[in-house]
Amino acid sequence: MAEEVANVSAPVGAGGEEEVRTLFISGLPNDIKEREIYNLFRTYPGYEACQLKYTGRGYQIVAFAVFSSQAAALAAKTGLNGHKFDPDLGASLHIELAKSNSRGKRPHSDDRGSNVLEKKFKSSSAMAGIYSDTVL
Repeated sequence: MAEEVANVSAPVGAGGEEEVRTLFISGLPNDIKEREIYNLFRTYPGYEACQLKYTGRGYQIVAFAVFSSQAAALAAKTGLNGHKFDPDLGASLHIELAKSNSRGKRPHSDDRGSNVLEKKFKSSSAMAGIYSDTVL
């Protein structure tokens, strides 16, 4: 039930630039699933969606989590940065503000030659049937 990450306008900061409300997450195991990212962030107010990307360096995967505001993103970052995600691997999450907000998927004509596999997962009413404790 993967869906596109919506390309919605974010609030504009004091300098007239779009407010970054996307977190970049590394330190993830190579078998991470969208559901695990959803479960990690769903308790944080303002969480909207996530996407996983293979970096092209071995099996390394990173994630991007989108929030309704920069303040909501920073609250999640504060709560989870350094968290040991997989105790068997011993790696800790490294979370920082992304350089820009996540965008919707590019048209297929732009994807030619791209080695990046993208998986996107959106928190929505469709997820309420999967996660019975989700309140929408």
